[in-house]
Order: sequence, then C-alpha cells, then structure tokens
Amino acid sequence: MSSPTHLLGTTLEGGGQLLRIALGVSALTAIPIRITEIRGKRSGGGGLKLQHLTAARWLAAASSADLTGGEVKSKTLEFSPALERSPETPSSTQSVIDIGSPGSCFLVFQALLPFILFSKASSSEIAETTYITIKGGTNVSLSPSFEYIEQVLLPTLSKIGLPPVEIDLRSRGWSTGRAEVGSITFRVNPLPSGTHLPAFTLKDRGPIKRVRATVLAPKSYEWQTRRDLEKSLSQKLPGVELDFRLSPSSHDKRLYLLLVATSGNGHHLGRDLLYDRKIVSIPDAISRLVTQVVDELMVEIEHGGCVDEYMRDQLVVFQALAKGKSMVDAGEVEGKVVKPSLHTLTAHWVLEELLGVSWDENGSCEGIGLVAGEKYADRKQNEVTDLSAQWDSLQV
Repeated sequence: MSSPTHLLGTTLEGGGQLLRIALGVSALTAIPIRITEIRGKRSGGGGLKLQHLTAARWLAAASSADLTGGEVKSKTLEFSPALERSPETPSSTQSVIDIGSPGSCFLVFQALLPFILFSKASSSEIAETTYITIKGGTNVSLSPSFEYIEQVLLPTLSKIGLPPVEIDLRSRGWSTGRAEVGSITFRVNPLPSGTHLPAFTLKDRGPIKRVRATVLAPKSYEWQTRRDLEKSLSQKLPGVELDFRLSPSSHDKRLYLLLVATSGNGHHLGRDLLYDRKIVSIPDAISRLVTQVVDELMVEIEHGGCVDEYMRDQLVVFQALAKGKSMVDAGEVEGKVVKPSLHTLTAHWVLEELLGVSWDENGSCEGIGLVAGEKYADRKQNEVTDLSAQWDSLQV
C-alpha cells in the first residue's frame, strides 16, 4: 500500500470540514491519509469530538480500514482503507449510529454520503437502498438543521443528478435549552454499479417566486412571527409568495427559523438561525431572529447565484467525483464571482490533495468520473505504472 497523504488539520478553515471530507473520500477511494493537528484552529484544544469519531469509526468498518488515533481529543489520525472490502459492511445493512451526544447528525452523515452513494459494488443494475439512523442533534448551533437538509440540500442533490435521498425526523435533538438527543433516518439509493454521476451545471437561477418560512417557536408567538416576517419580506421582496409553517417547540426558549427562497427555475437558497443567545424577552428575540435571517437571505438573493453559501461547499465533493466539467454559479458582487467561503476553499484543498482536481475562478471543476464500485486506488496505481513505463521508454 502507498504511503498516506498527509493533511495538516490547521489548513484554511482548520476545523471539522477538512476531517469529514478527507475521511469520506479516503474510505471511498482507498487512498490512505494521515491528518495531524486535527481541528487545530478550534478553541478548547481541538482534536476529535464524538461526532467526528463516530463518522471515522463507521467509515473504517465500512471500508475495512485500519484506524489509528480513533479516540476523543486525538489530534492525529491515520486512516488506511483496504482495497478488498468485506461483503458485509455497515453500508450494506441497516445501520444505527449513536453519536453519544447532541452533536450534529448531519455533519456525521456528510462524511458518510459520498461513500454510500459511490461504493456500492453489486452485480445488480439496481443497488439496494441503504438505511442509516443517526442519533444526535437535529437542530444544533453552527450546523445544518433537519429543515435545511430536507428543504435545500436534498432537492439540490437531486437536481444535480444523484439518486433520491429521503430523510425522516424521528425525534428532535437540541443543543439549546436543555440538551436533548434526537434521531433521523436517511434512506439512500446508491448509484448502480458501473455507473457514474454525469457532470452538472447550475446556472440561470431565474427570479425568486416563493419564500417558505419554517419556524420552531412557542405556539403563542405564531402571530408575531408571521407578522414580522410578512412585514419584512413584503418590503424587500414585494409580490413574492410567503409560505409560513410553525411547529411548536418543546421548550419555551427554543427558537429556530429557516427561510428558503425558490426561483422560477427550481433553485433553492436557504438561510437559517438557531437562536442560541440568552433570551430575556421572547418577543425581542423573535424580532432579532427574523431581522437577521431575512437580511442574510437577501444577501444570497442579491448575488443572483443558484446556491447559497452553505450549499456551495456541500457540492464540492460531487463536482470532484462527477464525470466531466461541473459548474456551480454562486453569483456575483460588483461584477466579480462571489468569493468561496473558507469551508468551500477547504473542501477544494482536500480534494486537490487527494484526487488532483482543481477549480477555476468561475466555480468549475473537471471531475475524476468515479464509477460506482470502482477501486480508484487501483486506477491511480495503474496511472503511475503507465507514466513510469513511458519514462523508461524515453530513456532507451
């Protein structure tokens, strides 16, 4: 086996994004990795948290990988997948993953998804559906919520040509108020063996036609929340339809708002906020929540792009794995393409290091055309062998 690719955990964003993408791609391609100074830019000393460790252990079992450094707070991790996987892995059965804390269910799932979608090695043309239940947080500060995944991420993944992914909320898990663990079940239809994800292009967003508001708040504040949203959106997006939905929260001071703007061409832009500041007055907190999320959504809309800031970095790995040149229009500011976030740049860097792909200033990437079930490490080894043979022939 080749020596592991070294990834310095303090690069760019310096947090969990680097770790999740590296683990998922390593498991999928059998490219061994060594990550040092894990989450080195995070407060509290960095290192692996439970949610990172949960993803690493599942992927190690699924890819028959040797895992070194798989402990909470570990700052160095080595991950070496086997070229030959066991036929009975967690990805071929129904899996239940318990994070052991209200850590984000989706951030665990983010690491697993490319592996589940592309690694299915089956002689059947139709790959068997994979069921993954994750116990942890569904509404967690600084992490994608269940609502965002359901209303923005999954429709966008379908739009770029991936098989359907369905999500069921079994119970909510919160990082605010009294911490609670919830549960989500994901149903993933992998790519059939021998197929690939075609290159995709997201452009020509079109005008915004509708804004859906999903609110988690005490029932008694429904009227105020609806009023504040209608007033703000009518001023900033006159004539746009507002679809308002409120689910009473289980705690008086748990407040969450997601706004999703849908364009005439079927693109979804989302901004949300789990209110995690101290709440003295619920009416004041709701007013601040509405103001902040509406303002942030307007920034996304005014860019003119097809994806929001957070969706952009979720698509990077699929651009790298697709066959051909994929392009994502993130919009413009003063005639220049919106700069990628640190999370997006970190995803670019990891995939450049592991797969040799790159992105141009317009957000385009020539993917490797990974075939479902392919042993990509074998392909890389064959390329090295071919180059060596060509070099030898030139020396004769």
